[in-house]
Amino acid sequence: MILRTHIFVACLFMFWTSAAYSASVSAVKGQKVLINLEGDTTSEGDEFYLLNPANNKKTAIIRIKQVKGSKALGEILKGRAAQGYALQAKAASKMSADVPASETSEEESAPVSRNDMSYLRVVKDSYGITGSYIMNSMNADVSYKDGFGISHKTSTSMSGSGFGVGGFYDYAFGQALVGRGSAAIEQFNVSGNASEAACSGSTSCDAKINYLSLYGLLKWYPIQGKYRGWVGGGMGYMLAVSKSSTALNESQISTNQVFTFALGTDIQMSRKNYIPVSIEYNLFPASDTVKANMILIKGGWAWNL
Repeated sequence: MILRTHIFVACLFMFWTSAAYSASVSAVKGQKVLINLEGDTTSEGDEFYLLNPANNKKTAIIRIKQVKGSKALGEILKGRAAQGYALQAKAASKMSADVPASETSEEESAPVSRNDMSYLRVVKDSYGITGSYIMNSMNADVSYKDGFGISHKTSTSMSGSGFGVGGFYDYAFGQALVGRGSAAIEQFNVSGNASEAACSGSTSCDAKINYLSLYGLLKWYPIQGKYRGWVGGGMGYMLAVSKSSTALNESQISTNQVFTFALGTDIQMSRKNYIPVSIEYNLFPASDTVKANMILIKGGWAWNL
C-alpha cells in the first residue's frame, strides 16, 4: 500500500512539473523572448522565472508584454534567456529584484547583480528635453563710409555666450545606429571691437540673434553599457526669430545652415530614463565676409519608449 502511494505521488509530481513547465522560449532577440504557450494561459504583466531544462536552475525573470493566440512576447527583466528554456510562474515583484546567484545556471558567464541589470542593454527609441550653454565666435569684415562718403572695410573678431532649450526624438535603426531629430531655441550673442568706427559709427561691434534651430543628426554607439558613448554628425537649419547687429546686415542673419559634429554619452539612470550629455560643434558655411561657429554643451533628461 505504501509503495503504491509513493508511486502515485511520484507520478502526480511528474505530471504537475510537466504542466508547470510546458510553456517554453522559442526565440530570443536582444531583451525580448518569444514564447510558445503550449496550451498554458497567461496575461500581460505576468512574471515568470526562466529555467534551464538541463538542471532546472533559474536563469532569468521575464514579464509578459503581449499575448496572441498560442504565442506570447516577453521582456527580460533580469538574467539571461536561451531557446528551449522553460517558464515557471512567480509572484509579482519589483523589477529591481535579483535572481539569486545560487539559482543561476553554471553555464552563465557572470552572475546577475542589481547594478548589472538596472539599465537597458540595447538602444531603443527615446525622446527627451535638453538645455545648453553655447559659446559663440565670429570674424566679420565690416564695410563703412567715412565723412567724405568713401567706402572702407575693416575686420572685427567677436565672441560671446548664450543659452538654449529644446527637445529631441531618437529613432534606433539598429543596435548601434540612431537617428536624432531635434528642435531648439538658441542664442547667438557676440561682441568685439573694430579698429575703425565701422559698426554704426562705433568701434564696438555686436550681433544678438535668437534662432529657432532644427537639426538632423546620425549617431553611432561604439560603447554600450550604463554609460553609452556615441559620436555623430549632421546638419541644422536656423531661422532667426529676433535679431539686432551693428556688424552685420539684414541678409546675413535671416537664416543660416550649419554642419554639426558631436560627441556624447547617455548616462542610464534606470530602464526607463537616462541623462543625455553631449558637446556639439556647429560650423556656419563661410562666406567672403563672415566666418562663425558655435560650441554647445548640452545636458537633459530622456525617456526610453
